[in-house]
This record gives sequence, structure tokens and C-alpha cells, in this order.
Amino acid sequence: MPAVRRAKDGTPVGSAGGGPDGAGSAREGAGAAGRGFLLRVPSSAGLVILAATALALALRLFLVTRPGFLTSGQVEYDDGVYLGAALRLLHGAMPYKDYAFVQPPGIIVVGLPGALIGSLTSQAGGLAVARLLSVLASTACVPLAGRLVRHRGALVCAVTAGLLAVYPADILAARTLLLEPWMNLACLLAATAAFREGRLASPRWLAVAGVALGCGVAIKFWAAIPAAALLAVCLIARPEPGASRLRRGGALLGGSVGGFAVLAGPFALAAPGAFVHQTLLYQVSRVGEYTPVSLRLAHLTGLIDVLSRSGKLTVPGTTGHTLFSMGAEASTHIVAAGWKAYAVAAIAIVVIAAGYLIVPRRRTPLEWFALVTAAAAAAAILGYSAFFYHYPDFPAPWIAITAGAAIGALAGPLRGARARRVLAAAIAVVIVAAGAAEARELSGAHVPDSPAVASALIPKGSCLVADQVSFAIAANRFTAPGPGCPDVVDSLATTLALSGGVSPQGGAGQTAAVVAGWEKIFGQARYVWLSAGAPARIPWTAGLQTWFDGHFRQIAAFPGYGDSKLYVRR
Repeated sequence: MPAVRRAKDGTPVGSAGGGPDGAGSAREGAGAAGRGFLLRVPSSAGLVILAATALALALRLFLVTRPGFLTSGQVEYDDGVYLGAALRLLHGAMPYKDYAFVQPPGIIVVGLPGALIGSLTSQAGGLAVARLLSVLASTACVPLAGRLVRHRGALVCAVTAGLLAVYPADILAARTLLLEPWMNLACLLAATAAFREGRLASPRWLAVAGVALGCGVAIKFWAAIPAAALLAVCLIARPEPGASRLRRGGALLGGSVGGFAVLAGPFALAAPGAFVHQTLLYQVSRVGEYTPVSLRLAHLTGLIDVLSRSGKLTVPGTTGHTLFSMGAEASTHIVAAGWKAYAVAAIAIVVIAAGYLIVPRRRTPLEWFALVTAAAAAAAILGYSAFFYHYPDFPAPWIAITAGAAIGALAGPLRGARARRVLAAAIAVVIVAAGAAEARELSGAHVPDSPAVASALIPKGSCLVADQVSFAIAANRFTAPGPGCPDVVDSLATTLALSGGVSPQGGAGQTAAVVAGWEKIFGQARYVWLSAGAPARIPWTAGLQTWFDGHFRQIAAFPGYGDSKLYVRR
């Protein structure tokens, strides 16, 4: 028998589903050229990536088109803040300087297309555009992750792209304007520029990768983790001829600084002190609601797909709600997941460790970069004071790449392309089954649309303060504030700014100046719209309640819409 040439991970090169390009890519190209075709037949790896991308797009579009999800203000709190800030920017108001805003400004730039549409048509329409664009951003991460590992063959692509396509946190974060999908897109674009078949690219391309990473950091500071991991790889990995470690690291670092400066610089220069305090110091010091580590692990491992709201194992579709379907309605149900989450996490760690320890020298710089980023990002999710259902989307791409590399290495001893194709097909069946179960869970998801009476009760141009700005946007009543009207885009950020970084859960209401600050804000408003979640953002003390009752009267209640109430000044 003729000898079979194998790739570094033991997979046969040039065989279907086993080599870097799948089934004989060179022969496919030659055959196509001989037949007069201009387009080469996709390899098996390419077809796997295409199928995973289609599955990802279908799941995300299915969720965002459930009743109410395109235009309702109840889908999420954060999306109203980000789109509201973009709408304010179109009218010349700057975050940090003119109003409190605790995130880096990159997401405001991302929200500008939706804000522009909202200004030209309706703000609810702009909200729908922003959500659809987020679906596309999340979906684009799937082929980017698949392309990074394509040289490892169809099996690794099936694990990487397939896992990311059905990863619960990625699906949930994609349904509206949130930080994680856009940060991941920037970081994956950076990785695509930085690596060629798993190896580091030239310093010129590393500079491009740095620019993308700088933009990612300008969207969410957590992107500094993959940036630091890639810098470490540049300084540790053996350089190619004509390059040096310092040159590679300098190119990456210079590009990162440049990308961040271009995107965030104008906003930071407008109010340097407020920028540092609000985006960095207040975020570090804020205290959130305690979330058990087991629940965080359940979200990280995807176990929420089969956990009920009480934390018990269930078959999707047989009970009222799983934790996954509750997340679709922006609900992080606090419950201890117990030993199950620890067990699944331990199994995942053992599988990944086993794959990476099989001839570690065969692991590429890309695979080490993904492993370090996934581990550091997961540690950040587990250790941060606050936790929300979309946080685990941060490590999602790197967990997918790491899992693909590990399973590909474990499958290395399999002899023959047929065995690897069978394994890839089995993984594909599992991925599709998971996607079908998720679609079944999401089929009943719905959120109420903005009550029409709210728009009728609030005249256009009125001074409205809402603790959840998405309500005002969905009702087309988020107008630029006039003289004497307070500009509250993020009520929690406003509390943090008044208290010097203390959240309501951390005791902001114990400071008289904070309560007085909110009395002043409400005192300038004509209308106030409060949701049931207002006490988590505004220090709603007995004194503030007494003052508020003396100055405002309720004119409407919306029990099915965030249990919110609308008030007018007496």
C-alpha cells in the first residue's frame, strides 16, 4: 500500500474529511478548471461551515421573529441604553460628558445605523434594525471560527462551527443590541488576520489584528483578555524567518492602541475624568445580585438547555420553561444548579485536557491562544460580581475552537477517512438535534409589544424619564431633552455616577446626596415611567417614595409590560 501523508494532528492529508482542505482540494480545483468552471467545488470542511452558518442564522432569526421580539421595549434593558446613546449622539450629546454611561463607546457607534433609521422613520423601527444587525453579527462569528480551524479538516470544523451555532448564550445574546456579539465579531476578525492555518501571520497582518482587537476593547473592556493572550503568543511562539518576537508584539500592540484610540478617543477626550470613572472604576466597584457558581457553570456549559426553572434536569418542551427559554425573555432565574453543572464542567475540562496533552507540540499557536482565552474568559465570568445570561457568550468562540482542537486530536488515531467521516456525521447529528430542541423551546417565546396607550398619554416632545429607556424608545417617545429636562439614558449608570460607583444593591440609598439627586431628576420631569425593576437601578428608599407620591400621580399601569406604571407630575 502506498504511504499516506498525514497532517500534524494525525489526520490524513488529501482524504475526504481528513486533510486540511477536506476531499482532495487540489484535484477538485483541477477538475473544475478542466470542465471550464470558474468556481471550485467546496471542500467537505467548507460545506460543514456553510451548514453550521445556515443553522446559526435560522435559530437566531427564528427567535428574533417571535411575537414582540423585533420592536418591544421589554426584550432587554441594555439595548435601550445603547440605542438611546446612539440616538443622543445624532443630536450632539456625548456620553460621560452630557449623561452617565458605564460602557466603552464602541457600542454607540455600532448602534448608529439603527439610530439613523429610528430618526428617519420610527424609534421602534430603529430598534428592529439594531436587533437584526446583531443577528447578522452573531451569525458571522460562526464561519469566522470555522475558517480559523478549516486546515484541521471537516471533523474539527463540525465541532467548532456547530458548537458555536447552537451555543445557548450566543443565541440569546444575538436577539438584540448587546455588547458580546459585536465584541466577539471584532475579536474573531482579529484572529482571522493574525493566524494562517493555525500559525502566526506576518507583523503587517498582526497590526491589522491589533486594530480589530482595539475596536473590540472599545466595545467591551473584556476584549483585553484575547488581546493579552495574543500578545503573549506573539512573544512566546517561535518567529518565522524574517520576523522577531518583539516586532510581532510591537505590531499587535501598536495596532491595538490605534484601533482603540480611533473608536474611543473622541469620546474619552470630551470628558477624560468621567470616562475613566464611569467605564472602569464604577464597573469594578459595582455590586450585583449573588449568582451561584453552579448556575454560572450551567450557562457556560450549555446545561441550561435541559434545566428547568427549579434547576432540575428536564426534557426540552415537556415543562413550562427551561433556563434557556427564560433567557430569551431576558430573565436570569437565580437558582442553584447543583452537582450537575460541576459534573458537566469537569467532563469538558477532562476532554479538552486530554486532547491538548496528546503530543502538545502538535497544537498550533492558534489552539494555545484559544485555550488561554477560553480559560481566562470563563474565569472572569465565574468571578465577576454580577452575572447575566449573555455574559457566557464572551468565551463562546474560544470554547468552541478549543473543543474542536481537542476532539480533533483525540480522533487522530482513527485510521481512514471513512471513520472520521462517520464521527463527523455523528457530531453533526448531535448539533442538529440540539438546534431542533432549542427551536422547540423558543417556539413559545413571546414578549408584549409596547402598549399603544402609552404613546397617546405622553405628548410628543414631553420631558419623560424612564428607568428602562427601551420602553420610551419602543413607544417613540425618547426625544432629545429640552432646557431643564434631565438626560437619563441609563438609570443604573446615573445612580453609579451620583454615588461614586455604589449600586442600589451595594447601598447607594444610604447616601442622602444620591436620593436628593434622584429627587432633582424626577422634579424636572413631566412624566415618569417606572418598571418593576426600578429598585435595582434607582435607590428607592422610603423617603424617595414619600417624595415621589407627593409630586406625581399614576395615570396608567401595564401589568403585562414589565409590570410598569406611568406617572405625571401633580
